[in-house]
Amino acid sequence: MNFTLPGLTRKNYGLVRITCFAVSILTVLAVSHSASAAELLTKVENTLGIGSPVLSLVLRALLVLLVNSVLVKLTRTLWLHFDRVPLDDAEIKTSDILIYKTGDITGIPAYKSELNKLINTPDTGVTQIVNTIVGMGFSLQASDIHFNPAPDKAEVTFRIDGNLYPMGEIPTSLYQHLIRRVKILSDLSIFKQGVPQDGQLNFESEAYTARVSVFPTNNGERIALRLVRTNARIMDIENIGMPENILPDYKAMLNRSQGMIVITGPTGSGKSTTMFSSLLYIKSSRKDSINIVTLEDPVETNLEGFQQTRVGQAPGLTFSTGLRSVLRQDPDVIMLGEIRDEETASVAIRAAMTGHLLLTTVHANSTSGVFNRLSQMGVDPVQLSSTVHAVVSQRLCRRLCPSCRKTVELNEFQVKQLKLLGIDSIPETPFYEAEGCSECLGLGFVGQVALFEMLVVNDFMRDFITQGLPAHQLSRKARTAGMPTLLQHGLEYAKQGIISLDELTRIVSE
Repeated sequence: MNFTLPGLTRKNYGLVRITCFAVSILTVLAVSHSASAAELLTKVENTLGIGSPVLSLVLRALLVLLVNSVLVKLTRTLWLHFDRVPLDDAEIKTSDILIYKTGDITGIPAYKSELNKLINTPDTGVTQIVNTIVGMGFSLQASDIHFNPAPDKAEVTFRIDGNLYPMGEIPTSLYQHLIRRVKILSDLSIFKQGVPQDGQLNFESEAYTARVSVFPTNNGERIALRLVRTNARIMDIENIGMPENILPDYKAMLNRSQGMIVITGPTGSGKSTTMFSSLLYIKSSRKDSINIVTLEDPVETNLEGFQQTRVGQAPGLTFSTGLRSVLRQDPDVIMLGEIRDEETASVAIRAAMTGHLLLTTVHANSTSGVFNRLSQMGVDPVQLSSTVHAVVSQRLCRRLCPSCRKTVELNEFQVKQLKLLGIDSIPETPFYEAEGCSECLGLGFVGQVALFEMLVVNDFMRDFITQGLPAHQLSRKARTAGMPTLLQHGLEYAKQGIISLDELTRIVSE
């Protein structure tokens, strides 16, 4: 464990503060290692990088207490206390969060009970609470962890398979220490309050990391953690769930040497997975070497054979400025994390028109809405019609647990929902629901599956895009031309018992 204590000679560091930090270091060493007094003293003095006679005397006096086995419990208490002393950002950097071992915990209620028991146990340190919450999040395959402040508490919620589940409540007094702990671990300033901050938690296991967002609210600072498995294997494109009436055409688009392919969908709909699966397909299908460059925010997964760059890692490095520079790197394929503004849209279109295949994402409500969105960013419809090869829209649905799913009869409300979605002829095949069991932690769902639709820009659609038709009219024209839709894909999954009908109507009605 490495500690750094820069700037100890500055005036704002008093002897008391130095002593407090020294006690913390000595406590960790005394509790975590079996070492002689001389060895402990040498380690601490080397760590602090100071040969102050006064400090040395203080350390030696404290050491007499710390090596006394009778006072081990006291030293642990001191560690918990001094861990809460305000320190500069760079003073403590640790990465010792461990993945929570599930043991015999088999359901969400059991996890909640375990967490609340820990929170309400006297003398529980904030470090242990942070470790446990993050570890539980990874164990439950949560995508996000939220800390929502209220006047007298902070609610902890996990997002699992797209839905939020309350997990516990932390008293406000303890939550303030938790905020400080998360900030220190994430390289954020503990002195800045009331302003948004973004950082990253890194763990001992390089397979895990978490993006951290701290945001001010009227009840205090809210924390959101996006959990990332950095060693997650990117799926082959055949395994991401694209239906057979879309996948062959999509592969054909990926084999082109220039132009633009756009993926759209809400946050958390699996766009990144589709993008990276597409890049892997391009890399494996080309016989010759190929230069693939990515601009991401952030880089979540390091992939061999790709030149990956994180937007924002240097001052002024944005999607637009980065893309301009990337074009001078002789790329064959460019993956642009997102088109957010007019400048980025303009550079992206130019890149796609000058011998590069560009994959990107645009936030829109539908495949046809992408063209309207890019037009609003100042892109000429004629350029859009000649540059964009295809737009893929996708959503994630919760997969029914195969262990507890069962057939059900449609009720009157579900029939009305289907008719509102344009399905007048109700399929006679059975539909499915799940009640929850030990295999799915009582949720009734295990993982998620993707629904896809793809609008191909062929000669028929190109004319309407050039005319700048509104999204709803473009969508109608595309369906007339036989575009596979999200609803059609989802209905097939519902018939097969992969998703429930309620889940389908919830997703496609968004």
